[in-house]
Amino acid sequence: MLKAHFLKALGLSLVLSSTVAQAISLDWSGGYRAEWTEVDKPTLTNPTGRKAYGLNYLYLSPKIIAADGINIISRFDVLNSGIYPNSQLGTIWGMNESTNPNAGNQGATTVTASQLYLNVNQEFGSLLVGRVPFDFGLGMMYSGGKGAFDHWYNTRDMAAYKVIIGDWFLMPMIGRQYANDFGQGNNQTFMGAQLQYENVEAKSVIGVYVEQRKGARTTLDYSQTQLDTYAGGAGLGTVGADMSISTTSFVLGRGWDSFGYKIEGAFQSGETGIKKGADDVRMDGFGIAAELYFPARESKWEWSLKTGMATGDTDSTNFSGFAFNKNYDVAMLMFNHRLGSADFFNTNAVKPTSTSTTLDVSNSADDESVGNAYYVAPSVKYAWNERFDVRNTLVYAQLMNTQQNSVDAKKDLGLEWDIELIYKPLERVQWVNQIGLLFPGEAWKNGNSGYGNDFTFGFASKAAISF
Repeated sequence: MLKAHFLKALGLSLVLSSTVAQAISLDWSGGYRAEWTEVDKPTLTNPTGRKAYGLNYLYLSPKIIAADGINIISRFDVLNSGIYPNSQLGTIWGMNESTNPNAGNQGATTVTASQLYLNVNQEFGSLLVGRVPFDFGLGMMYSGGKGAFDHWYNTRDMAAYKVIIGDWFLMPMIGRQYANDFGQGNNQTFMGAQLQYENVEAKSVIGVYVEQRKGARTTLDYSQTQLDTYAGGAGLGTVGADMSISTTSFVLGRGWDSFGYKIEGAFQSGETGIKKGADDVRMDGFGIAAELYFPARESKWEWSLKTGMATGDTDSTNFSGFAFNKNYDVAMLMFNHRLGSADFFNTNAVKPTSTSTTLDVSNSADDESVGNAYYVAPSVKYAWNERFDVRNTLVYAQLMNTQQNSVDAKKDLGLEWDIELIYKPLERVQWVNQIGLLFPGEAWKNGNSGYGNDFTFGFASKAAISF
């Protein structure tokens, strides 16, 4: 009798599971990344502050297809960074949750969810609700972190509707970037709209994105370093007002068989919420990035060029600094790793802060950005064979503004030569080995401050698998 009831229950469960399987399906994607990085002398003087670290990271992105056109998309990050929370940097090799030197294992880290949103697709548009990744243009300002070796990402808690008309789309959005509790008013909100034209056949793109961010004074959790940077001096800045910042970004691109280009620019202005004495500190900065491509076609040689600039001046009550997204890499060392004896790029305002350690040039990851500088970076890639590519990049840069207004302070940041060997054994597998040689200019000395500008080099070996 018991056996008969068991068989009936088993049969019913199989029928129910079969019905659910027909109604809902689950698609998986993801990626794995392992890296080793060394920088010989990030201080550009003695002591050298040498860095050598490995990173280990995995993400899984399941998509639940609830019905035709209705998807629930998520992303789970495995082995996360405790030093850089809310990033996709990964865990440092050797990082142990226990300080016991006789521990038998490395301990365990938490799995976090960085994305979760509803996507409803319709004939002429789509609805997005939840924690959504956000990209725009070249990724100079906003990057969803979709690159194989991207360590950072932008997400938004928002509701957006994308209206598609031919090659055009319009996407208004509204959301919150921070909320203390369930109450109204004690939060940071944003409203934005993106208008874009894309023609794949003509390789053309024209787009603009406008955004207004507002934040209550009680939600502005600036670090002391950030306050000092915005106010232009140690201990001069305090949080004393609400924040209201406007951002306008544009992208323009066109491609042909033998040439293509893309240009992105962004402009920021408004009230930071910081006071310097009785005066409000305003933000007023911009950045521009351009990329030129010369496709290989039938040749084994492929040429490209990156150039751009970011403002960085700061006066008594006006912060004109601008920082590119940390995912936008120009060189292996410069604008990627912290270098030298001061914040020459004026990017401390946007650097991640940590509660567990004081980060400096000797113990930080690649958390630097393009700021307060002009750069030009020509690059050539040679297709050795079907699996091997070799890329050489030269980067020259100058400061837009020196840290001290004197004839002794120079703007020359110097020259960097990066060499990359790229191995692609399979379509979704790549192994990249890099060597970066930096010949620093006079700007790193900061005039008569006596800072160092010694030669330094770096090495990185990194592998990525996507599935």
